[in-house]
Amino acid sequence: MIYKKKNTFLRILLMIDRPLTEKMIVIFTVIVVVPLITVGYISYMHSSKVLEHEAREYNWQMIEQVKMYTEDYLRDYEITTLKIVNHPDTIDFLRMSSENEMEERGMNQLITNVLRNHAFSQSDIANITLVLENKAIVDSAGLANRETASQLMEESWYSTITGVGGPSIVSRVIQWHGRELPVISVVKRIANPQTLQPFGMLIIDLNYQRLRDVARQITPGKSGYLFIVDQEGRYVYHPSTSKIGTEYTTEYQELMQGETSGSFLNSYKEPDLITYSQSSQLDWTLATATPFHEVTEGIDYIKDIIFKTVIISLLVVFIIAYSFSTNILRPIKRLQKYMQRVEDGNFSRRVPVESIDEVGQLSDGFNKMMDQISSLVHEVYNAQIRETELRLRQKETELKALQSQMNPHFLYNSLETIRGMALESDKDDIATISSSMGKLLRYNLREQNNIVKIEQEKEMIQLYLRIQKYRFEDKVSYNINLPDWCMEQRISRFSLQPLIENCIVHVVEPCAGRTMIEVTAEKQSEAAFVLWIKDTGKGMTTEIIERLQKDLDKKDISTGGSHIGMVNVHRRNQLNFGEKYGLVIKDTNGNGTVIGIHLPYDKEVE
Repeated sequence: MIYKKKNTFLRILLMIDRPLTEKMIVIFTVIVVVPLITVGYISYMHSSKVLEHEAREYNWQMIEQVKMYTEDYLRDYEITTLKIVNHPDTIDFLRMSSENEMEERGMNQLITNVLRNHAFSQSDIANITLVLENKAIVDSAGLANRETASQLMEESWYSTITGVGGPSIVSRVIQWHGRELPVISVVKRIANPQTLQPFGMLIIDLNYQRLRDVARQITPGKSGYLFIVDQEGRYVYHPSTSKIGTEYTTEYQELMQGETSGSFLNSYKEPDLITYSQSSQLDWTLATATPFHEVTEGIDYIKDIIFKTVIISLLVVFIIAYSFSTNILRPIKRLQKYMQRVEDGNFSRRVPVESIDEVGQLSDGFNKMMDQISSLVHEVYNAQIRETELRLRQKETELKALQSQMNPHFLYNSLETIRGMALESDKDDIATISSSMGKLLRYNLREQNNIVKIEQEKEMIQLYLRIQKYRFEDKVSYNINLPDWCMEQRISRFSLQPLIENCIVHVVEPCAGRTMIEVTAEKQSEAAFVLWIKDTGKGMTTEIIERLQKDLDKKDISTGGSHIGMVNVHRRNQLNFGEKYGLVIKDTNGNGTVIGIHLPYDKEVE
């Protein structure tokens, strides 16, 4: 019951029982709309990333330009502090030991003039103040007194400026003609010329005019803005003056502190894209805030275009699919009616063929099928006769195969008869040869496995060499020196004998001298070893080795010819163990012939 439900579900899902018109409309829709939606989605996602990346990159470049300008701008005022401190009147002023001495020599007015000259030379300087703790305070505006000096020294930033090194940058709010004025202060600790201990402060207060001019030129998006935060997380600059000096959101401060530059989205209801870069020189973080909906305006446009394209494509596909399916299915439905008449036993009617396309060919085929029903019956009858003949031939082949199996038994019996007669006549050598040939024959014909142990191959080549020893006597000698670790390893059946026979045919027979044949084994790695067959003949030339290597790689065994035995051994071992295994030919420069069989090493059978 569960299977039927599952089958019913699949039939509904695959629309197996639905009309062809519906199937074709659905197929057309899937073929066109699904790829279109996929491509649209991928394009939308890629465009979103590209636009957002470009917005971040654009904002970052603007910030870097503002940062470089601001650093250079404030660096000029660091130089101004040095000019003021090193002015002769300032040096004399710092050497004064008391306030009375300063008044007697008119130093206050001289220092005021020095400060005013520098203040009036730059329109963005609001005030310049020189404070000598517990002695005097002088400023370019002429507003300083002991009370303002006390208030200045009580500000939180004052105590943090302890060194006599380079100037520091501080953002603060000062009282200026009865109102609060946010300023950026370039402050420098002053050292006593006599004791070299810090005892005063030079403060250049800059208004925000220059910074505002730069910020107005920065337009991230349509309504974005630039802001600056100091190392304590307070606004140094913001388009809304009321926020200067207030604390920036702690959560966003932590995000900015992790990297020297970057970007993130804040968590507002309508989020902003915050792009920032830290200035190591000023200990400030310069940032831009761009409404994220402005960044994604282009993305929304792309999304609308994709959506409209999909809807229009769906309508076009539906119209085309309906028209196409109707034209195709009309002749098919007509053919269906004729087939129903055939089911009712009416074989006289034929389908009109109106085209030569697949449907026309199908109709024509139906007509021909009706014409050939009788001939098909006759063909079926003839096919049954041919099948019967085929079975008889198969039986005949099996009988011949059984007869062919009798020939090896006749050979075994003949060899055993020869061996018995030789033993009766005390011809031990003939008996040994006959016994060895019988064992070789059984191994070759009865062994069913394609892969055997090396120990079995060793026994067979010993039998073969024993026979050849009777033939050539002292002209040939051999040494089969195979270690115990390789005896259980695997090799393709009848691999060693053809290589030994190659030594007999090409070395022992044509040569008058003595020939030594040696069989050894060598481990090459933890996963492979080589069986080496060596002889002491004259060896092979480089040309012969190259031709033999070419035959191993490309020769067609069915064509016969030279090297067929070695090619056969090579291919069978490759087939059984893999392409990287098989015969290996070693060039000995005329000092005999060395051929190896590269085989896999199996640790488990050692």
